[in-house]
Amino acid sequence: MATPSLAMIPSAIADAKVYSVLPNNGDGDFTFDRASTATRVGQNGLIETVAIDLPRLNYDISNGVVQSCPSLLLEPASTNLVTYSEDFSQSAWLKTRATITTNQITSPDGTLSASFQAETTDNNSHFIFFNYTTSVASYTFSVFVKYKNRQYMQFIKGGGASGYANFDILNGTTANFGGAYTSTKIENYGNGWYRCSGTFTGASEAMNFGVCNILTNVSSRFENYTGDVNSGFYIYGAQFEALSYATSYIPTNGSSQTRAAETCFGAGTSSTFNDSEGVLYAEIKALANDGTSRHFSINDGTAANKVEIYYDSTTNEINGHINVSGVTSAIFSHTFATVLEYHKVAVKYKANDFSMFVNGAQIATDTSGVVFSANTLNNLAFDKGNATLEFYGNTKDIRVFNE
Repeated sequence: MATPSLAMIPSAIADAKVYSVLPNNGDGDFTFDRASTATRVGQNGLIETVAIDLPRLNYDISNGVVQSCPSLLLEPASTNLVTYSEDFSQSAWLKTRATITTNQITSPDGTLSASFQAETTDNNSHFIFFNYTTSVASYTFSVFVKYKNRQYMQFIKGGGASGYANFDILNGTTANFGGAYTSTKIENYGNGWYRCSGTFTGASEAMNFGVCNILTNVSSRFENYTGDVNSGFYIYGAQFEALSYATSYIPTNGSSQTRAAETCFGAGTSSTFNDSEGVLYAEIKALANDGTSRHFSINDGTAANKVEIYYDSTTNEINGHINVSGVTSAIFSHTFATVLEYHKVAVKYKANDFSMFVNGAQIATDTSGVVFSANTLNNLAFDKGNATLEFYGNTKDIRVFNE
C-alpha cells in the first residue's frame, strides 16, 4: 500500500490541536477550536468533561460495550435549557404524585449522583416536569434512565400541542409515541443505563415537559394507576435542546449551559498535497439527520478549488466532489440505508480519471475533467473550504495519498 502524505487517526491531542501521524514534522496537524467545555465518553465508558479548546477523542458505545478505538467527535453549538440536569429534587422540577430521592446509584459519569423517581400511592398519573416557553420549530429532550422495578417510562408534553413517547427501559427498546412527537431513540450506555430521547415539533408556546412512570408500553399520554412508593426507575442527565436530535450531554447546575461549536482546520501545506493526482479517504459517521450537508475537504481556503467528501443526511447520501476554479470536474453520489453508521469513502482525482469508492468497492467513474494548477491545494479542513457547512460527526480515519 502507498504511504499517505497525510494521515490523521485520532489518538493524540493537545490544547487547540489534533495531531496527525503523518507528516511527522507538524505540517499535518489540525487547529482546533471550541470556546467552552464539553463532554465525551472516555475509554472506561464513563461520561467525562474536557476543557475549553481540548478536542474530544470519543469512545463509541455499541450495545452497551465500549469500543476499543476512539473517533474525533465534532458537534455544533447547543444549549441545555434544563437548569438542573442532575438534581431533580430542585423546585425547577415540579412533582405530581411522584418523589425524587437523590444520590441513590452510580450515574453514567461514575459518581453517586443518579436519583430515584418513585410514585405516591395515589390512583392517578405519576410524573415530574419543568416549564418552558418554546420559540423554534424543533426540540429534543433526552435523559439517562436505569430500570429498578418499573419497566416503562414515558416522556410527556403539555401546553399547546401535546404529545407522549414510551420507552422500555428494561429491554432497551422504544415503544409507541404520538401527538407532537416525530421520532424517538434509545441508546444502550452499559451497566443498565439507557439514554432515551424524543424530538417534537411545535409553535411558540408555553409548555410543560416531563418524565412519567407508566405500567404498560402501549399507554397513551399519562396512565392512571395506584402507585407504589417503592416502584420507579433511576434518572440522570436531563437535556432539552433546540435541535432535531440529541447531542452529547451538557451538564447544568442552576442555569442553562451552552457547548460552543467546534471547528477543525489547517492541516497540510502546498507541499503536502499533489495538485495533479491523489486520493482523499475517510472513515466517517454523520452526527444526525439534521437536513444539512456536512463537508470536509482538501482546498485552497475557498470553495472554488477543493476535493471534498460530504454527507447529506436528508437523502442518506455520501458524495464526492472535485471543484477546479469554481467549476465541477467530477461529482459522485452513493445512497446508504443510513449515514448514521460508519462508512469508508475514497475519492480519486486525476485529469480525465476520477472515481469514488465506498466500503472497498468502486461505485462510480468519470473520464473527463481537469485538475488543479501547481501549488493550489494547501489545507485540509472539516468544512467545504470556506469555513461553512462544517463537518459534524465522528471521524475514525482521514488519509490523503499523492498518487
